[in-house]
This record gives sequence, structure tokens and C-alpha cells, in this order.
Amino acid sequence: MKKIVVMSIAAAMVTSVIANADETTVSATQEATAPAVQPAANDALVKKVEKLEKSLKKLKKKLSEVKAHDANDNIKWSVDFRTALDVLNYKAASGKEYKNDSLLSNRLWLNMAYAPTTNMIFKGQLSFNKAYGATPVNPATGYPQRGFGYDTFDWVLNENLLDDNLRVREAYWLYMSDSLFGSKVSWTASFGRRPSTNGFLISLREGDKPKSPLGHGINVEFDGASFKFGLDRVIPVTGMYLKFCLGRGLTNARSRFNMDGGFASLGDYSKDQTTLKNVDLAGFIFVPYDDGQYKVMTTYYRGFNVPGFVMADPGMMSGSNTGMVAINAQDGSFGLNPNIAMKTMGAQDGAGISFLVDGIGDGINDFLDNTKFFASAAWSVTHPNNKYQTLDMNAMMGAIQQGVQQALQMQNIANPTPAQIQATQAQVVQGMMAQLQANPQAAAQYVKNEGMLGSNDSETGVSYWVGVNMPAVVTDDGTFGLEYNHGSKYWRPFTYAEDTMIGSKMAVRGDAYEAYYIQPLMKGFSAEIRYTYLDYKYTGSQGFFGAGGTPMTMDEARAMGMDPIDKADDLRISLRYQF
Repeated sequence: MKKIVVMSIAAAMVTSVIANADETTVSATQEATAPAVQPAANDALVKKVEKLEKSLKKLKKKLSEVKAHDANDNIKWSVDFRTALDVLNYKAASGKEYKNDSLLSNRLWLNMAYAPTTNMIFKGQLSFNKAYGATPVNPATGYPQRGFGYDTFDWVLNENLLDDNLRVREAYWLYMSDSLFGSKVSWTASFGRRPSTNGFLISLREGDKPKSPLGHGINVEFDGASFKFGLDRVIPVTGMYLKFCLGRGLTNARSRFNMDGGFASLGDYSKDQTTLKNVDLAGFIFVPYDDGQYKVMTTYYRGFNVPGFVMADPGMMSGSNTGMVAINAQDGSFGLNPNIAMKTMGAQDGAGISFLVDGIGDGINDFLDNTKFFASAAWSVTHPNNKYQTLDMNAMMGAIQQGVQQALQMQNIANPTPAQIQATQAQVVQGMMAQLQANPQAAAQYVKNEGMLGSNDSETGVSYWVGVNMPAVVTDDGTFGLEYNHGSKYWRPFTYAEDTMIGSKMAVRGDAYEAYYIQPLMKGFSAEIRYTYLDYKYTGSQGFFGAGGTPMTMDEARAMGMDPIDKADDLRISLRYQF
């Protein structure tokens, strides 16, 4: 408080002196324009004016320093509050439908910024994202319906509907310099919980400025670091820069005061060899050109020790398991596993290139000047470690198809209808499961090493994405957008934190369509209506990197007794206030 009072008094004194100096200067100027006086008097007057001007400059500089100090000595807060209604529809492969026509939610972002010097900035964001009212208990599990399972995973913590507790969504410092070791290369360095969601292009549908990554491949919360180097003063290409990014998505460290070793101490925060390894990510972003109208952005990254689900039977932990089939180490017998565990599956690479046109043409008309068009392509490839055993889906599917053909032949059905095929498949699967239950050793023919996304080989996935953001025409300041993206069989991005209630549209193995309209209502206050439609061609789009990410067609999944989501849509109406 004393510091603030002193600065306030100093500012008042400086302002008063400046005011007096201005008045004196005016008086002196009037004297200077008066009838001619003796030369000595003129010289004295000129010196007096010059002295006052120097004093005025010093006082103005002092006042600027006082004001700057006062401004930089406080954290600046801003608020982003959104209320939304989502109408959700899901259609399973069997034709069953699941709905929620009144999902109400509030999302609060408290943004903070602090700049102690011109070179250093701190930024942070506190968040809650909550459905209206309380959370019921799931009678089947006895646990809360939300906020207990993998919706609390660190990568997606602030993007899912939990409770009204404030959590840290972003917190990082950023150092900036115009010269790297005296060169013309500008650079920045940053550490903390970095802004790694709502990145380039995906931010358009929210009307936001993009955060750091390309939204086509990465949209998760992450702790890490970045180092950016501006190259446009060294290489004569507008806007060129290179940014290196590092992140840790999971830390393997025992707790403080742990009792993991019983009477044997294992050490606080030591690594635990029985659980997941550290999950790390490293990559770069390279912008070869950006003049404000045309921008090209590229990226490459690798995720190390990425996790995935495999089957695990706690009753057979002495075995070499895990998979949908467990192997007992004592007698070599096989058994079906009903339980799952998360394991380290391997590594995954990703890359992408995105192109944005912000204003079509050069002054053709206002509509095209304010229209944005983009196109993006992305790629992913898995590198499985093949350490765990699981069910060989291809072998199982082959056996099922053979069984269906034999069953239809026995029934003398030469041209079966889809309904007859489906019914026969169900009978064959039931018979196969009963046989394996009675004779677990027979499961050996269906066992293989667990890979990634259901494959022991490196699998490549691709995705492309196009969109347009344009003036709404019906209003002066509204915007309307259309987007489409497609993903292949083995496409797998890190986009689990995407702000879409029905799951990430960018992760779809199939087709996704989206339309949105944003209308400002007053300063800082806007309304949006958005419709997202997902048409899955393969299962596992929203899974992790293990068996849960295995791609199967809807017919193949049905033949295995599964009933995956085939299509989904989300209609969102929201009001948002930013100040």
C-alpha cells in the first residue's frame, strides 16, 4: 500500500509540474512574440524556454515510467464466460439411438497476464466447465456419473463437464528478445502449462485467435516448453519462423510418503516400473510464409510411450498376460479376460500442412475482403512395441466369416439377406465364445502380440480438411462458416480436448460436416449456433493407441458382438461474454 501511495503522489507531483511548465511555456512564448526588446533580454528568454523544454521532456519521461511501473505491477484480469445448450444425437450400428436434448453447461475462463518488463510476460488461465446442477450416481458402478473416470485425464481436464472447482488450464512465462546472440534472429522461450488447445484453423469456429499448435493434429492440454526463432530478418521471406515444442503428457513418479514397497522404502517420487512410462512429445512448427493475408503453417511431432487399453485379468497377474486372452504362467493355459488396463503401446509420429487465405483477392469487394478460406492435410504413423498379448482380430474375423459361410450352406441359403447374415453371425460368435469358455486352450489360435490400433505393423493414417469463414450478409457484423474433414482407417491425431460434445470431429475416421453462425450482440457479447455431424466409417476414432483404437467397419464390429456409434450430431446454441 505504501508503494502505491508513493507512486500516486509522485504521479500527481509530476502532473502538477508539467501543468505549471506548460503555463510558463505559454507565458514565455507570449513574451517572445511581444514588441522587440533588447538583444540581451531576447537571449535570456530563449535560454529560459530551452531550459523549460528540457525540464518538460524529463518530467514527461518520469511520468511515463511511473505509469508504466504502476501498470506492470499488477496482474491484469479478463473474463470469458459461455452458456451453452447442446442437443446431442447418436445412432449405433444396430440402429439404436441415444439422445440428450437439453444439455446445459457453463464454461468460465479467468485470464490473467503480467508483464514485469518489456521482455518477460506471464500468462495464465483458470477454468471451470460444468453441466447445470448436480451429478447423479451411476447405480451400476456406485460412482458419480461424471468427473470420476477418464474425463479427468490431464489432457482433457478443462474441456469436459466436471464440477465448479477452478482448475489451472494455462500457466506459463514467455521471454522475448529481438536478437539471438547479436544476430537479426528474434527469439522467444516459454515454459509452463502451454496454450496447446484451440489452435490454428480450429479456432475460427469460435471466433478466437489461434493458440500455438495446428488444430488438425494437436488439441490437448499439455505441460512443456517452446522456443521460437523469427527468421524473416535473415531470410527475405515475410513472416517466416521456426518453433520447437517439447511436452510431457504423463509423469511416472511415485507419490510422496508412498507405501508401495510395504516395509521396504522405494523412495518418494521414484519411478514405478509396473505402470506407464513417461509420455513425452517433441516436434516443431515451421511457418514458411505469412504476410497477414496468406499463411502457410507446417508441423511435425513424435509422441513417445503413448498409452492404450489392453485387457488385463487381476486374477492372473502372475502370467505373461495381457490381452483379451490371458496366458497363465503356471500351466500355460489360456483364459478370456473381462478387464482392461492402460499400457505403454509405442510411439506415434504426426505431421501436417495448413494454408489460410484471409481475404480473397485484392479489394474486389467487401465480402471477399472479409472471407477466409483454408485447406489442411495431416498424416499419422504408429510405431508399436508389440509387448503385450491380445486377441488376433483378423484371425477371429476369418474364423467367424468361415463359420457364417458354413452355417448358411448347411441351411441351403444361397443368397442370404442382410438380416439373415447378421443373425447367422450372431449365432456363430455366440457358439465360438461358448467353445472358448469350455476349452480356453483353443484360444491360442487367436492370440497375437498387442500392437497399436489393432496392428503389429506401423500403420499410416491421413486426413484432409477444408473450410470457409465469411460475412453473414444478413447482418453487418455476423460471420458464417462451413467446414468438412475426412479421416482414413488408421488416422489418429492428438485432438482429445476439442470443444465438441460428441467427440473430436478432427479424429473422425470417416466424414465430418460443420456449419456455424456467430453474431455479435454488443461489445464483448455474442451468440453462436453451430451444427456438427459425424459419419464414422471405422470404429476407434475417439480411442487411445491400443486395442480401443482398432479400426473396424460397422459390419465387422457387429459380427464381433459390438454395437459402436455409427453417426452422431451436436446442435449447440451459446451465448458468450468476454470483457
